[in-house]
Parts: sequence; C-alpha cells; structure tokens
Amino acid sequence: MDLTRAGLTAVCLVVTAPVLFADNGLEVITTEDIEREKPASLMELLRKRGGVGDSSGALSLRGVPKVALYVDGFSRGGSVFELDKVKPQDVARIEIVRGAASNRYGADALGGAIIVTTVQAKPKMSLGLVQGYDSVDSHYSRAIASGGQNGIDLRASFEDSLSNRWMIQRSDSPLTSLAQTQATWLAKRGGDIKAAYRNDWLTAGAELNYLEQTRNYGRPNYYNEYTTLRPRLFSEIRFGNLKLSGKLMYEDLRTDVYRDSGNVSDLALYMQGPETEKNFNLEVQGEYGGFNAGLVYAVNQAGIEQNLADGGRRLFGMKSTVDRIGVFGGYGLDFFGDWHLDVSGRYDQYDYSGISIYDAGLETHEADAFKQAFNPKLALSWKALSWLSLRGSAATGFVPPDPVTLYYRQTRPNYLILPNPGLRPEQSTTLDFGFETAWQGGKAELTWFYTRWTDKMERLVTAGTPTTQQTVNLGASESQGLEFSLQQGLLEDLNLSFNYTLTATQITKSLDAAYIGNELAYQPRHRINAVLTYTGIKDLTARLNLHHESEQYMDFRNLRRDAAGNAWYNQAYATLDFLLTKKLQWAGNGVNLTLALNNLTDNRFQKSLFQVDVGRVVRGEIEVQF
Repeated sequence: MDLTRAGLTAVCLVVTAPVLFADNGLEVITTEDIEREKPASLMELLRKRGGVGDSSGALSLRGVPKVALYVDGFSRGGSVFELDKVKPQDVARIEIVRGAASNRYGADALGGAIIVTTVQAKPKMSLGLVQGYDSVDSHYSRAIASGGQNGIDLRASFEDSLSNRWMIQRSDSPLTSLAQTQATWLAKRGGDIKAAYRNDWLTAGAELNYLEQTRNYGRPNYYNEYTTLRPRLFSEIRFGNLKLSGKLMYEDLRTDVYRDSGNVSDLALYMQGPETEKNFNLEVQGEYGGFNAGLVYAVNQAGIEQNLADGGRRLFGMKSTVDRIGVFGGYGLDFFGDWHLDVSGRYDQYDYSGISIYDAGLETHEADAFKQAFNPKLALSWKALSWLSLRGSAATGFVPPDPVTLYYRQTRPNYLILPNPGLRPEQSTTLDFGFETAWQGGKAELTWFYTRWTDKMERLVTAGTPTTQQTVNLGASESQGLEFSLQQGLLEDLNLSFNYTLTATQITKSLDAAYIGNELAYQPRHRINAVLTYTGIKDLTARLNLHHESEQYMDFRNLRRDAAGNAWYNQAYATLDFLLTKKLQWAGNGVNLTLALNNLTDNRFQKSLFQVDVGRVVRGEIEVQF
C-alpha cells in the first residue's frame, strides 16, 4: 500500500512485430464499445470483463496476479494506477490477452497482458468537450480536438479531474498506519498532443504527453505528487508483404513522497523525498508473411531519497543500474486447411550492477548479479466444424525481482517496509484448452486453464507496532479453473452478455508447512458478470450490469481471524449498475448524454486490504461533438 516504484532510467532498443501469436482467450474492446459503455475510467470498463481483477491495486487475469500493461507498444507495469492515467476518450482499442504472455511481453506477463492502443491524429476537423460529475463530488473535464492540412494530421487531448473517496479504509482495520482522518482524493491534470503524416508507404508522427497528479491516502501528510513528461516518435514503412515500424519514447517521471509517522496520534510530516524514473525506449517492428522476430535492449537506472522532515537528515537512499536484453520471435503456420499453429518464444537477460544503498548512516555497494530466462509458447487451433473451433496452448513465464523489492527500505515509527536481497525470480507454467461455438444470434466460449508457479513472490503485511511489509518467496502454488462466456440476443433489441470465472488456487509447497493448502490472496473462487443491453429506442441505450465476487483472503496466511480478532478476508458481494445513454445529432454535430448509477443497492462491500466500497454513486456526463 505504501510502497511506490523507484525511479528508473531506461534505454531500450526493440525490434518487434505486430501481435500475430494465437493468444487463447483474446478479447478486443473497440472505440465503439467504449462509446456504448461510457466508463468514467478504463478500470471501470475492464472490471466487467471475464476474469479481470483489480484487488490491491494490481491487475490480474484468471487468478494470476501478474499482468503486463502496454500502452502504444511500451510497458506501463501492471497497476490500476497506470491504467487510469489513460482517458477513455483517447483509446482506439484494448486487447485482453488471457494466459501466459511472457513469450511476447516479457516480465510481468504471467497471467496475460492488457494492450492499449490510443487514437491517432486524423485529418477530419473535430472538437469534443466532455464534462462529468458524480454524487461524491468527483468531476472531470476533457477536451479533444483533431484536424489536418497538407498531409499532416494533429490531435490534442486535455483533462482536469478530481476523484474523491477513491479509497476508504475499514474502521475495524488493525493497520493504524493506514487509518484515515479525512476523505481520500486523486487530482489529475494534463494532456497530450499528436502529429502524424501518412502516404501510401509511410506513416510517421510524434506525440508529447504531460501529466500532473496528487494522490492523497486520507491523512494530511500522507500523499504522493506525480509528474510525467513523455515525448514519443513513431513510424511505419510498408513494402508489399514486408512491414517495418519504429517507436521512440522518452519518459521522465518524478514522485514526491510525503509520509507521517504512521499513526493517528501524530499526523505531522515525518519524512519526504523524491523517487524518479526516466525511460528511453526505441522499438522497431518487422513482419513478413507468418514470421516475426524481435530484439529488446534496455538500461535502467533507479534513484530514491528519503529525508527527515525535521532537519532534513538523510534516512535512506538507493541508486541502481539494470541492463536488459531480450530476443523473441514467432512463426504462424496454417495446415490441413482448418488447423493453425503458432510457435513463439522470448529470451530475456538482466544484469544488475552499480547498486548502492545508503541505510542507517552507512553506504554499501551490492555485488553485480545476472538473471536470465527463456519463455516459449505453443498454440494450436482447429476449425473443427463451421460452428465449432477448438484451441489450446502451453507457455511459461517469469518475473525477476527488481532493485526495489530486493533493497528498498522505509523506516517510520509505526510502519516498516523491509528489503529482501535473497528474493528469487518467480517462474510459471500455464496450460489452457477451450472451444468456441456460434449460432444465429449468439456465441459461447469455454476455457479450462491451469498455472503452476515456483518461487512465487507475494507481499506479506503483518499488523503490529510497527506494521511491517515485505515481499517474500512463497514457494510453489497453482491456479486452475474454468472460464465461460455467452453472448445471446434475447429479443430484437435486447441482448445478454454473461461471463463466469471459476478459480481454485492452492499453495502446494512452502518452507512453512502451515501454508500448504492455503489459497492465494485476492483470488475469489467465483467471479460473475451479467449485462443486459436494450437498444429499442433510436439513439438510446440502456444497460444493466450485475457483478459478483465470492469471498477472498487478503494474504496467503488465510487468516480468518488474527490474535486480535480481526478478519483478514473480504466477504462475498454483488453489485448492480445501471447506465443510460442518449445521442442527439444535428448538422454533423452531436451531444451524448450519460446517466450512470453504480452500485444501485448501496452495498458497502469489503475489498482489497481492509477497504470498503464507497457505495452508491450517481454520475452524469455530457459530451458535445463539433
């Protein structure tokens, strides 16, 4: 909860290819879907998709909590916070890749990947204004403009928003360091500008993104201030069946961290310090026929500083360098007319060097370290009948520990974050098999999945004075289950969309025998989404969405009650959301009206780490398009 990522400076050279691999469980969300569902954020949109979880601020798929997030070809980690930096109006396409995807996306893709592609500049002149408010005094204002002249297209997008009560701590929480004395809030202000040039064989462009955010956790001196500057260049060249494209991005991130002592009796500022992150990425893509290959090179430099607020004495500091190289490729083959085979893999190599740590008045230098992994994937699909398709895949994945989890320390009177220099890489093996069938007016999919981990990394939080937090190797564990989805037209203007994920997780091997047989954290056994959509009135859409999650533990210890009687699990819950949208058009212009009632029954359900939902929220939005 407390830990933010350290700063990184990265230099990357990537030779990649478009997504050609047969990713089982691939779901595509288009601009039209986003327009129809009108979410306030991308996480609100994804939360209604099958198997997608967001407990404790991390994305998960099919019970696997490591999911890679990519925006316009570059990694953004796997956090909800990074996902919600992207405005829904800026998104052209989202791909949800379920199942291991380290063969293409490298580390953090054990459970899959979420690939976001933003809207590019277009020649048509247009202007859009969006204003939204809700019943907890949150609001957002957005403006989008585009146009072109002489073959050069421009697009600009801006946002100013405030999200109130984004996190509410439970009153019975044993973690006094997270107790709230005021409402939480997240303020965001920023924008991006894109320019593009296109002809028959070349597309080239540039983008500049700037974002400021302040995230308050519910205490006057417990907050982060974020600043992001991200320029990007991109190009694509086409020669018949050969396609080459390149992307260049520089990213400068700064997080100013402010913390009190960690209790509610003393709310004065105790410590502060900057965490910086800088990334320079170059990606070149190539494709010819069914073959593609790639090369990734990166240099990462990290820096963290912590100082006492009173007097400025240095408490902790860390600098590090990580060199990374990766090679991947894949080949797709059609045979026997109805069969398709994809073979792909990726080799990654990490060199940790230049790591220096200042702690307790001493500065030390860690020995250089080297880690490597190769992750293949084999996927096979068969069009068995005109109405039936079968598919299956096998893949491996890995997540290496980074300098933050290895060496980061935070020491406050009532809260400790401990390093773990002996942390080992997490590795996984994933299998899945499924079928898809279609008929007039509907289709259905059913997938069986299985993932096994070795040296699984998990966060362990222990309540007390002080509360402690540390990332540890849990041991071997597994997750398996079924994922079912159904789309069916009930009446001419009434459609049903239903998805259900059954997940069973278990620790199978651990140094502490007491954990064997326990479930993994934040993985409900049952997750259900059911959506009814009515379009019987011209330019009006009504949607009713039911979401259910069963009981889930907060950590792998599976504490029903701790020694103090606190329940370390979240009870099962269900929510009902209603959405009504209306389009008004005249002379090429238009107005879109949205009324959303989230959590209609006002269910204050438990979630994440001793948190509760805000309850019923009424949101209104008006969008004007010229």
